[in-house]
Amino acid sequence: MPIFAITGSPGTGKTTLSSQLPAERFDCFTVEQIATQLGCIEHQEGDLVVTTALLSDWKYQGDKIAIIEGHLAHHCAVDAFILLRCHPNELNIRLSNRDGYDATKIQNNIEWEMIAGIWTELIDRSPHLPILELDMTNALHAKDSMELFISQYEGGKTVQESIALAIDWLER
Repeated sequence: MPIFAITGSPGTGKTTLSSQLPAERFDCFTVEQIATQLGCIEHQEGDLVVTTALLSDWKYQGDKIAIIEGHLAHHCAVDAFILLRCHPNELNIRLSNRDGYDATKIQNNIEWEMIAGIWTELIDRSPHLPILELDMTNALHAKDSMELFISQYEGGKTVQESIALAIDWLER
């Protein structure tokens, strides 16, 4: 069965979107669960630190479609990516309402989103895998778009082919 990564900056809606998926069709995992299984996660000064190079060692044995969600999910061995994006103004609101996010951490994550930082990692790591980029600022039809992509991901636009169409918050 295929494995999909739902990735994106913190606050873009990864957990919210993956929680909407029907359990009879999907097995959902967090990066934290996988890193714990692999023993490649530790607490450092109040933060969880994952050795991302080891995430690709995880193997899925189930008979459903697997979803790995987390801002490091693209470091796992997957068949395709679902990249969630969110307008920086909305992201600021979402992160400001989270525990553990001080002004510096919020600003760092907003800047990462503004420069499309995960796109850079995807281009470097997996330019030939299929990708769906979703604007989660309002997320009206995100689940439907994602399920359609999952059903038709083979032969879809790759990371390399999609980068020119990527959301650019600096131009908006």
